[in-house]
Amino acid sequence: MLLVLVWIFNLWTADNQLDINRASRAEIGQLPVDSLTADRIYEYLQLYGRFNSIYDLLKVPGITPEKLDELKPVIYIRPRSWEERATENIQRIQRRLAAEDSPGRAVVEEWQDLLLDPLNINRATVDELLLLENVSLVDAVAVVNFIRQGGRITSRRDLASQVPGLSAYGYRGMRNYVTFQDRADTARVRIWSGNYRLKYESGQDWEVLTSTEEFTAALNSLVQDSIRFREAGFTESELAFYRDRLSQELDFRKNMGNTGIMRHRLRARIGEQIRAGGFVEQNLYEKAGFSGVRGCVTVDKIGPVRRLLVGDYRLTLGQGLLIDNNFELMARTHKRTAGLFADLTENSGFGLRGAAVDLKLNRFGLLGFYSLAKRDGILNPDSTVNWYILSTPRYPTFKNLFSQTDAGASWSADLSQLGFLPLGTRLGVNGLFSRTSRSLQPAARYVELPGDAEIIDDPNWARLDTGRTRLFYSADFRTVINNFALEGEVAHQHRGGSAYLLKGYLQHDLLNLTVLYRHYDVSYVNPYNRGFCEELRFEDTPLEKPYRLIDPAYAALQNFPMPKAEQGFFAEMRYQISRQITFTRAYLDVWRNLAYGADNFRFQAEMEYRPVFPLRLRFRQKVQLKERPRLVLGTGSLSMESSLRALVSLSNWDYLTGELRYSRTRLTPTMKYDDRASIEGDFLLVQWEHNFSDDFQGELGIAGWRSGGMSNWMFEDNGIDFVDGDGCKWYLALTNRLTDNLLVYLKFRQKLSIFPHTGLSGNGGVHYPEGMPVRDFMSQSRRFDIWLQIDFLW
Repeated sequence: MLLVLVWIFNLWTADNQLDINRASRAEIGQLPVDSLTADRIYEYLQLYGRFNSIYDLLKVPGITPEKLDELKPVIYIRPRSWEERATENIQRIQRRLAAEDSPGRAVVEEWQDLLLDPLNINRATVDELLLLENVSLVDAVAVVNFIRQGGRITSRRDLASQVPGLSAYGYRGMRNYVTFQDRADTARVRIWSGNYRLKYESGQDWEVLTSTEEFTAALNSLVQDSIRFREAGFTESELAFYRDRLSQELDFRKNMGNTGIMRHRLRARIGEQIRAGGFVEQNLYEKAGFSGVRGCVTVDKIGPVRRLLVGDYRLTLGQGLLIDNNFELMARTHKRTAGLFADLTENSGFGLRGAAVDLKLNRFGLLGFYSLAKRDGILNPDSTVNWYILSTPRYPTFKNLFSQTDAGASWSADLSQLGFLPLGTRLGVNGLFSRTSRSLQPAARYVELPGDAEIIDDPNWARLDTGRTRLFYSADFRTVINNFALEGEVAHQHRGGSAYLLKGYLQHDLLNLTVLYRHYDVSYVNPYNRGFCEELRFEDTPLEKPYRLIDPAYAALQNFPMPKAEQGFFAEMRYQISRQITFTRAYLDVWRNLAYGADNFRFQAEMEYRPVFPLRLRFRQKVQLKERPRLVLGTGSLSMESSLRALVSLSNWDYLTGELRYSRTRLTPTMKYDDRASIEGDFLLVQWEHNFSDDFQGELGIAGWRSGGMSNWMFEDNGIDFVDGDGCKWYLALTNRLTDNLLVYLKFRQKLSIFPHTGLSGNGGVHYPEGMPVRDFMSQSRRFDIWLQIDFLW
């Protein structure tokens, strides 16, 4: 009897079963199937790459349930390797950029790095779990509390079913980033591992705000209207300074040869505690062989040292009011990835370069950092710096204009379960000192055209900081009470204003609710402030209009990633009413522009209805009332946007999506819009996602639009594309995992934009220099773009 049991056991072990996904045609022919069925099994593998489940064999013609029962003892499905899962998820995470609540490129890069270095969830801290995708503070505390009470998580099934208080979103966010034992206890112990990425993007002309015609017009204005400049107090040397500046920029703009971006990124891990990386970039329109080089070395978890980093790094503390040196600021983003990270991105404007150390001793933490890095800026004729600037391209007149020294520290205390305080309670105190090599002097006189009808009087600009040194300090906290999390930060600038933010989050199985209040003084001027906001500091100011500026390239200031001085209340929820009806996202934001006391609100809700399993219908409605203040008479707008999306699940995990959107904005009648009371536009988009196999996927999108003077936007496979005028486009994105270690992404896009120029004969008419009237006409823009990304893991 014992021999029979041993024989049965050996028969069912993987050593004696055929790995069907790696089998040759000859090996498949030895299975208990006829020759035709064996051919069909082999053809299925060639077409789709693998069987994900033994029941996928039922998809092969000739395999009946009875035949499957006969095959089960002699075949097995090998679990997908770590490399297969990692390369697959790298591209999935990149698709998060194609969302209204996009976390931003820097955070996506960090998530992709965490995929390659999974965390042992049984040893994880609350701070470490908060780094993971879509993991809330309530989720992180639920897992740590389960472990501290003696629980152990040994599989994804345990994670999903055994941890009280962990949401479905939290589970899905954690599962791809965690393991259930130490690396030393697994077969994945490697002395040398890492990944390399090559990324190419063809030129994004829509990012270039200033044309050669605008530079020429600005240069002519200096020459032909020099009397106006002299009457405004400009000296001959100042006029010569601007003529030389504009001539350099015009020459650079005319001769821009490099119309693509090439980036190389290498990350390597040596043993269990040392990591190193490098980043090399050939930037858009820059002639140098390498326009950006970055690198860093980190040492982790040696005694009290949680992380020691030398080189280029990114730092986020609290809610980002004191410091978050990310180069992006996404509106309405309230989930923040805080901590100290290597920075191997194109962060030329706010990168920190130097050294930082994060120490942990029992309940207390201490983080110190130092940086000396170059910054781009606007040079005044008196050699001071008007303000920082981030422009595309990086004109030589802006690039590396001055250096900035940053130094600071953060002390934190883990107050979990001290007395009545719950697990997850934390308090932090932070400080930041900055010094620039040139004095900052944000003078509107050196930016705006003299005698222009619209002057730069917005306090968001007029009350910018001056001088060479700045000092900031802040305090942040967090705590969790059952399924409710409370977080906040208050910051203050020495000899300046204050900023504070308070956020609450309530989590239930079917309902998630976030409420947030923020306040940023006009005189709180911190270039590293990335707090939650609706508008950027210089958005909706005369700085958006190149023709009102001495140098039209200064219009890049409108994208400076610092919040406008605002105060407001934000509430957001997700609520599943039933299995068929879900509010996927609904939010209301009521805020005030503190520079003028102008009140605004924005409401948006998306409801999903699933009448049958394969079909989902999503209706979204947006309403925004926005006041645009002016010194004498302000203007306002009421924007309404309605969209309907249909998402159809097809066979083999394919998806078909269609979206129809209509937008309308009611305006205060002005000469700019020919006294029109409203403008409107619409667009139609169809997308098809197809899985050719488990290793080869594609997405095709076709869109047409009519903007009517509005700026429109649409999400593609892994990003957002802004469109103007009327037009159409298509794109095709292909992803192919050539081997377990090699992933290739290729994308093509072609776009036609048509710009109607009408109404030119109204309001006195538009004339050529010779006096001839300009008649209505149509202009066109055609472009073809290519993206290529190669990821190699070892």
